[in-house]
Amino acid sequence: MGCSKKEEIVLPPVKVNVVKAIQKDVPIYEEFVAQVYGESDVDIRARVEGWVTSVNFKEGSFVKKGDLLYIIDDIQYKNRVDQVRSQLTATQTEMVRAEGELSRVKPLAEMNALSKQDLDNAKAKYEASQAQVRAAEASLENAKVEYGYTRVYAPFDGLVGISNFRVGDYVTRSGTTSVLTTISSIGAVRVRFQISEREYLRLTQMTTEELETAKKNIQLIMADGSLYPETGEVDFADREVDPKTGTLTIEARFPNPRGILRPGLFVKSRVLIKTFPGAIMVPQRAVMQLQHISRVFVVTDSSTIKAIAVETGPKSGDGWIISKGINAGDRIAIVGSASLTPDAKIEVVEQKWPENSPNQ
Repeated sequence: MGCSKKEEIVLPPVKVNVVKAIQKDVPIYEEFVAQVYGESDVDIRARVEGWVTSVNFKEGSFVKKGDLLYIIDDIQYKNRVDQVRSQLTATQTEMVRAEGELSRVKPLAEMNALSKQDLDNAKAKYEASQAQVRAAEASLENAKVEYGYTRVYAPFDGLVGISNFRVGDYVTRSGTTSVLTTISSIGAVRVRFQISEREYLRLTQMTTEELETAKKNIQLIMADGSLYPETGEVDFADREVDPKTGTLTIEARFPNPRGILRPGLFVKSRVLIKTFPGAIMVPQRAVMQLQHISRVFVVTDSSTIKAIAVETGPKSGDGWIISKGINAGDRIAIVGSASLTPDAKIEVVEQKWPENSPNQ
């Protein structure tokens, strides 16, 4: 009885996701944790001591320059004004009397009816009374200023914070107890972030054009991942690298027409480092790395895959720039954990990439 031949087992093709390598201008960004500050953040401080008798604003609201914010008990300061005004009146009266005495003595001294000493004494008394009037006027002016300090006004248009004092609280003019509240101007805001020494040195290697472009195109990523609609511009860099942290502070200025950005808000600043024109890109998951070698799997016309060694550049989003090895339009297999050998038959499953690209 003859032996039957074993039937050859043919495995079906393995389904593999395939995308096309794309070519486009690729901006490369660096992101840094940043914090928002008002264009002006001013502590409103008490300049006199006393009981708070009135708080005239709603916390967290916008106020106009010159709006009355607080009234501090003014009785003692008003009394001081009245007292000094009385002293001024008294010194003015004394000056008028001294002036009259000088007018009487002067012609008599010229006729030798009175001695020169009498004339000198009259002149000295008149000049002393003038000095007393000037001193009293200065004291009255100071008293009026202090009296004015019992009314606290907004120094500019801005967003007022929480009041540290309520009606009936006692305020002083020194220390932390003098801060009544804080006002921030937020028509535009300042955003500060820190870059490392290495990042700073990399920036110094950019061309003048690249550096100017980067400085004028700062973006913000909000806490929910959304992109802030306004673009900012670098205002300044600190004069020194902080020896404690090894970082350099950068400040950028952003328009804030809708008041979305508030002081204290944490965001991410995104800085354009470089743009690669006409770069070839594939998904990061399509690049296989072994030690220092990177490769991708290119789909051939016969629906097999071929491993190609490539040179990689920077990453951008979920893509990876391929600087050498493949061309735009090449079909790239995303092998993943599938066990495939070169020349193995595959079933191509076309995938759309990037997500916002038209169907391929």
